[in-house]
Amino acid sequence: MAEPSFGWFEDLTPAVMLERQVLLLALAHPWTGIESDRLRTILHRTTTHPIAELVDATWSLQRRGLLNIAPEPDDPEGGPCTYTLTSTGSALADEIREQALACGAYWRKRRLDLPEVEVVDNTEGKGYRTVVFYFHNLVNESGSRPFATWTRGEYYVRLWSAEGTFRDVIGWPPRRLVSSESVQELAGAWGPVAIRVQQYRIYPSPEA
Repeated sequence: MAEPSFGWFEDLTPAVMLERQVLLLALAHPWTGIESDRLRTILHRTTTHPIAELVDATWSLQRRGLLNIAPEPDDPEGGPCTYTLTSTGSALADEIREQALACGAYWRKRRLDLPEVEVVDNTEGKGYRTVVFYFHNLVNESGSRPFATWTRGEYYVRLWSAEGTFRDVIGWPPRRLVSSESVQELAGAWGPVAIRVQQYRIYPSPEA
């Protein structure tokens, strides 16, 4: 494994990466499943071409026995439906989540010189609703940094480019205890976390 970077997931093809994201978000919604419209919103795929790619990914997972789709939409472009994992899909999604945890632990063990994560409270006493994670040594030419966000009550953490473009997601089963520290362990898969910012404002704005 190279120096801290996003290589562990960017080495995947876009199609495989999207399939992985679907599996992890279905893992985060095991009891009721995740509705197609919500899946599109979380993944920021709400225009025609991205939706077609997402439909292809879900049907590919269904054909391989990893995902259930109910009811099967009549619309080939993907009508309203709900996605749930099969037992095989759930096992695979758990493996992916464990890989993310292992990657996060790897960066910290490899870079023993890294300082402790700085915790910043920007809530002004209101209590935090969203946590933003910034990474060590990941700065673009303008000096901005990619970041990850987690909102309390959600069972997934999302990665964004420095410009705020969605890049990736990692989900986990709701039965697991969730805290900003435990989410940080998963966010660490994208690089060693430098700063954890607690804030009242939700980023991005709450989805419908």
